[in-house]
Amino acid sequence: MAGDTRPRTGRGDPRRGPGAGRAGGARPPLGVRKARRAEPRGDDPSRVACAHFPDCVGCPLVGTTYGEQLRGKDAALRAALAAHPRIAPVEPEKIFGSPLPFGYRNHAKLVLRKRRGRDGRAEVVLGVYRPGTHSVLPAERCRVHDRRLLPFLVALRARIEESGIPIFDERSREGALRYALARISTESGAIHLTLVSAIADPAGLDRLVERLRRDEPRLEAAFLCVNPTPGNSILSSDVRRIFGPRALLDRFGRLVLESRPDAFVQANPGVATRIYADAERWLDPRPHDVVVDLFGGVGGFGLALAPRVAAVLGIETSAAAVDCANGNAKRAHQGHVRYLAAPAESAAALVREHGLAPEEGGRLLVVANPPRSGLSVGARDAIAALAPSSLLYLSCNPVTLARDLDALAEGGLSLRRIRPFDMLPQTPHVEVLALLDRDAAASSGAEAGPATGA
Repeated sequence: MAGDTRPRTGRGDPRRGPGAGRAGGARPPLGVRKARRAEPRGDDPSRVACAHFPDCVGCPLVGTTYGEQLRGKDAALRAALAAHPRIAPVEPEKIFGSPLPFGYRNHAKLVLRKRRGRDGRAEVVLGVYRPGTHSVLPAERCRVHDRRLLPFLVALRARIEESGIPIFDERSREGALRYALARISTESGAIHLTLVSAIADPAGLDRLVERLRRDEPRLEAAFLCVNPTPGNSILSSDVRRIFGPRALLDRFGRLVLESRPDAFVQANPGVATRIYADAERWLDPRPHDVVVDLFGGVGGFGLALAPRVAAVLGIETSAAAVDCANGNAKRAHQGHVRYLAAPAESAAALVREHGLAPEEGGRLLVVANPPRSGLSVGARDAIAALAPSSLLYLSCNPVTLARDLDALAEGGLSLRRIRPFDMLPQTPHVEVLALLDRDAAASSGAEAGPATGA
């Protein structure tokens, strides 16, 4: 199972159902075949003893050797680049494989469903949607989750079943509990649970949470998200704290980042840490540089670069993520970092409004991490108006990335480096980091910093 928890369309959007916009139903990339039924072998990186193998749709590449998975993802990126002659000549660097092919995922997003068991009795299922349907396959023992989450998820399903709290029925629109989201700090082991309910005060919820707290001492916080809307969206804006701190803290290399149930954070800390390190190395920021962090989430990129630059302005549509990003900046004592809740399309106007043109000798650097749909025309126009010296672009979709790189090249930003990262092993998804620099011809006669036209 794979995907991020960013509250935006695409990229494993938490407002969409488990299995949507991620591995379930996705076509494996070139060179990767879906695994045949095989004998799982312990924790060998090529196969895993998973209780749901081979029936679960969340990890379609389980049973394929990890080397073959990486070669297939590399081939998918190369095929996307080859469709655009302007960028095709740039050779991708070696793919960075996940330090943990299994057990890497720091959060679980699972749907709750009631069904008849083999013995004829009603039972609660905690799992993922079968692609193209609303039937649910069990996945509470999924081995891509952090191993410390698995006992909690197994106990969670059993306790919900014991509680008697009605499970939501999509056909009748009756019942309460719809989804369960569990997150773990890979550093501290603390767990945060979010239960999504169609009604505001399901009977028995307090007893359920107290029982879970007795079962699991690492359960640090619990939340109730009230979402009565039809469809397969998971979260609404109505997230209520039941107990514990609002934010979960985790470490990504030297960064300590907080996140909330409705604020995006990368699913694979080991790979995200390497991406942040490569971002700093590739951009090589200088003391007078200014960074504009588009689609900034909880501030990972901006804070990775902050110690070496004059200012960081982050732009993100999620108010919850912006709160986390500013909290992360304060915790890191980076007073020159500020995140705003605004669309990426407004970037040039906001930079002008805040007077963030670099001083003499400084550069304007832009970082962008858009959803799977890539950059809108308006976002590309905003980047063109900013006229950055360099643009660092992180994408989870090679096809929309290649489209955007081609369009940006037409505007004078040429692709210099590109590297795939395996953020979500056992799935067809691949993350790609690209560095673009402004052509000398395009920058001659142009002042450093944002253009005056919006």
